[in-house]
Amino acid sequence: MKKNLKKFSLVVAMVMGCSLLSGCGNSAKKTQEKMVDKYASYCELTQYTNLDYTKVETEITDEVMDAEINYLLSNFATVETVTTGTTKNGDTVNIDFTGTVDGVAFDGGSTDGQGYDLTLGSGYMIPGFEEQIVGHDVGETFDIEVTFPEDYGNTELAGVDAVFEITINNIQVTVLPAYDDAFVAANTDYATVAELEEAIVQSIKDSDDSTNKTAIIETILNSNTYVVINEYPEKELQELIDKSVESVTAEAATYGMDFATYVSARYGTSEENFKAYISQVAEDFIREKIVICAIAKAENITVTEDEIKDYKKIMMEQLGYTEDQLEEEYSEEDIIFYTISDKVYEFLLENNPGTVATSTDAAE
Repeated sequence: MKKNLKKFSLVVAMVMGCSLLSGCGNSAKKTQEKMVDKYASYCELTQYTNLDYTKVETEITDEVMDAEINYLLSNFATVETVTTGTTKNGDTVNIDFTGTVDGVAFDGGSTDGQGYDLTLGSGYMIPGFEEQIVGHDVGETFDIEVTFPEDYGNTELAGVDAVFEITINNIQVTVLPAYDDAFVAANTDYATVAELEEAIVQSIKDSDDSTNKTAIIETILNSNTYVVINEYPEKELQELIDKSVESVTAEAATYGMDFATYVSARYGTSEENFKAYISQVAEDFIREKIVICAIAKAENITVTEDEIKDYKKIMMEQLGYTEDQLEEEYSEEDIIFYTISDKVYEFLLENNPGTVATSTDAAE
C-alpha cells in the first residue's frame, strides 16, 4: 500500500548512488533544467501517447478480496492437532507407516513409530501414496499398495510393487483468527475492516498502475519508431559500466574470489557474458533516462522543491535510510530524476488508455 520506488536491474542498482553528474553547488531547479536538457538532446520522440498496449485492470471480485484477506490472516494462523475426523486433500496429517516388498520390510520404509507429517496432495511421496490416505479416519490403520517409479533413486526399489501399512495419528488443522475490527486494529495500520479493505482495493489498483506504467515505457523503449536515440553519452555510460564491474569485483573479494569465479558461482555464467549483461543493463538505464527527460521536456513536466522533499521521504522510508544516508548514496540529480520520472509515468498512464485484456487474452 506504499508507493513503490522504480526498480532498476540487478547490477545497476548496486551503483545507482554514484551520480553521473554531480549537481553539487547548483540549485535543484538548475540541476533539473541541466539534466532534462542534456538527456533530451540525445533522442527524437515521435509518439508517446495513445500507444497500443495491453492494459491490466484487475476486477476486484469477492474471490480476489477473500484471497487478499486470507493471505493476511494466514500470517497469524495457529495450528491445532485434532484426533478425530476424516482426512481430505490438503490436510496435513501425522502418520506412521511400514513398507514391505513381498512381505519383507525394506530399509528406509518405516517411521519406526516416530510419526511423519505429510500434506496430502503435496506430491512429496511416490505416486498413489498420498491419494490412498484421503478419506480415512484418524486412528485408523490400513494398507495401501503402490509401485515405485522406474526412475526411483534406490535402484533396488525402482519399478517394484510395495505395500505400506498406514496409521493416521492426527490431523493438523490451520485455524485462522477472527476477521473483525479488533483483529485489524491490533495487527495492521488500519482501525477497521472497512479501512483495510479500502486500502486493499487501492493497493491492487496501484499494482495495476505500476504494471501498466512499465508496459507503456517498454512499448516506447523497444520501438525504433516511437523513439530514435541519436547517440549515447558514452563517457557516462562507460562510467556506469565500470562502477558496476567495480562493485561486483568488491563483492567477490569479500568472499575471497576473483570476478570470474564469483559470477560463475553466483550467477552461473561466464565473465564475458556477465560483463555483456552489465553493459546492456547500463545502456537500457541510460536509454530510459533519455526518454524520460525527453518527455519531461516536451510536456514541460517539472518538479518543485517540495515534491523533491516528499519523494526523498518516500525513498528514506522504503530504503530505511536517514536523510544523511540517502544523500551520501544518492546525488541531487539522482533524486530529482526519480521525482521527475514519477510524474512522467503518471502522465504516460493518464494519456495511454490502452486495451484491457479479456479473459481470452489472459488465457492465451
